[in-house]
Amino acid sequence: MNIVLCNGKGGTGKTTMAVLLATALAEAGKRVAVLDLDPQATATNWLGERDGGKVEKWKSGTVYDVVLVDTAPRLDTLAPALARCTMAVLVASPSPADLWTTRDTVAAIRPHLPKGARLRLLFNGIQAATVLSRELPDLAKRIGVEALTATISRRQCYQHAALLGWRALDHDAREELYAAALEVLRT
Repeated sequence: MNIVLCNGKGGTGKTTMAVLLATALAEAGKRVAVLDLDPQATATNWLGERDGGKVEKWKSGTVYDVVLVDTAPRLDTLAPALARCTMAVLVASPSPADLWTTRDTVAAIRPHLPKGARLRLLFNGIQAATVLSRELPDLAKRIGVEALTATISRRQCYQHAALLGWRALDHDAREELYAAALEVLRT
């Protein structure tokens, strides 16, 4: 399975989700790699900081159960990343600025999705009991993409995980990531 995490807007959490969803799948027993197509190479650096981690940096010719592809926040570079994907996951916060760009991203990538590839929306940085958190179904409709049921909350520990690895996450954060990762596999 080849999952491309994308959005034309930077700062939506694509890299964080690529590495943490990959880690959740690896913790669940899958052989997982991250392919870092972002010139900033944040995912590559993150994985390099965690020697002995269960997530591999993608290597050509190696067989994986799942490859998560981290992309740059540029619409003009997404077509090659999408060429062999089985799923594209748009990572977006519920902020209006992210949603407008996410809608533009949908229009730009739909023509490049391979036949049978799925397109889903993962809401990231959600704050419970807010107006925007209650409006997620409507926001997904406005974008025109089915949202995953699982959402990712705004948690400081996700940022800490870049240095401390999976152990930086509390039980609730891990469960949230497992739920999102397993939903991506089942969808």
